[in-house]
Amino acid sequence: MTDNNVSDYITYREGTKKLMTIIGLWPYENPSFFYRLVPYIQILLSLGMGLAIFGFVLDHFSNIGLVTRGLSVMTSFITIILKVVCLVMNQKELVELHTNLDPYFDKLLTNSKLTKIVLKKVKVYKFLSWSLAFCVFTCLVAYIIGPLVYITNCYFNKITITKYPLVYPSGYPWKITSNGFVYKIHFIFETLATSALFFVTCSVDSLFTLYVFQMVAQLREMCYCITHIENEDDSQEVVCKCVNQYEKLMRSKYILEKIYGPTILWIMGTNAIVLCTLLFQVSQMKSISIIRGMLIVTYVGIKVIQTFMYAWTGSNLTEESEVYRRAVYAANWYGNKNIMAHVIITLCQKPLTLNACSFAHVSVDIFIKVLNTTVSYFFLLQTLDE
Repeated sequence: MTDNNVSDYITYREGTKKLMTIIGLWPYENPSFFYRLVPYIQILLSLGMGLAIFGFVLDHFSNIGLVTRGLSVMTSFITIILKVVCLVMNQKELVELHTNLDPYFDKLLTNSKLTKIVLKKVKVYKFLSWSLAFCVFTCLVAYIIGPLVYITNCYFNKITITKYPLVYPSGYPWKITSNGFVYKIHFIFETLATSALFFVTCSVDSLFTLYVFQMVAQLREMCYCITHIENEDDSQEVVCKCVNQYEKLMRSKYILEKIYGPTILWIMGTNAIVLCTLLFQVSQMKSISIIRGMLIVTYVGIKVIQTFMYAWTGSNLTEESEVYRRAVYAANWYGNKNIMAHVIITLCQKPLTLNACSFAHVSVDIFIKVLNTTVSYFFLLQTLDE
């Protein structure tokens, strides 16, 4: 079982590393000049696609169905821009966070006594990460093959196409010739923007869960050390080590909040709106094709899994922090003047709770609030439509 957990963690970490490297955001200490330029390519692709979809929204502003369809996709590209900008602006802090967490976790894996403890729930983290990647990949493939299937059906049925469809509902300020060179350039551009959407979404969200998992692993190790002090002579050394380690975790929590706080706040706000618009689109449809149905189901899956990933990992970190503080309190420290001061300092510290820009605690409660908000917005849209 332990070997399987180690294999799951390695697959989980290496998969995240490869995806982050592709978009130029894995925290290498001395990256090349070209590697530092890669994130800006993702920003330009997403910005261009977001503006094109915004043009579509303006062209069909009187049609609430088309407007909600365009806005739901446009928010995804805005989210990509926000994620990349936050990571690029805090690159030094990201390297510091990686240096504090990743090498230390590798050391924990070399200790056979701690391997089983620190790898607890690694399958859950891996499952969430891979489920998100699967839903994103399936959804984006459906977006790309949709126009191709339409064009193929028209060709075999000998139907003349007056306007060839693109990947997304977009409106450009210039005329696109049907099936011409300009159309192919636009189709390639939107396909590249789709690839950026896939890599950034899967990698950045998985990186957050990876670092939270590594922080949780350190808390479990500290809890084990506190509850397994063999003799009183080692107690002061163990407690001092845990106090210093907890201080580093508090620094890591601050960096996570700084990097991911705006992203989490944006995701929690927009995902409720996007889920609401998707439900509204479904309620307006008289019939749904297979590709369209697959697109809707996977898109809903993306938003639900993404919201749950951030919320659940935040709750898991707070829970493990509380377990560690209870372990410290239950340790045999009363009357031992050598460690009393360190223990009291630890107990006075607040649990490691992630905050989204000081507006909300990142926990499962926020996931429930997003679902409740989705239902409320859906009924509001129905009322406006009537």
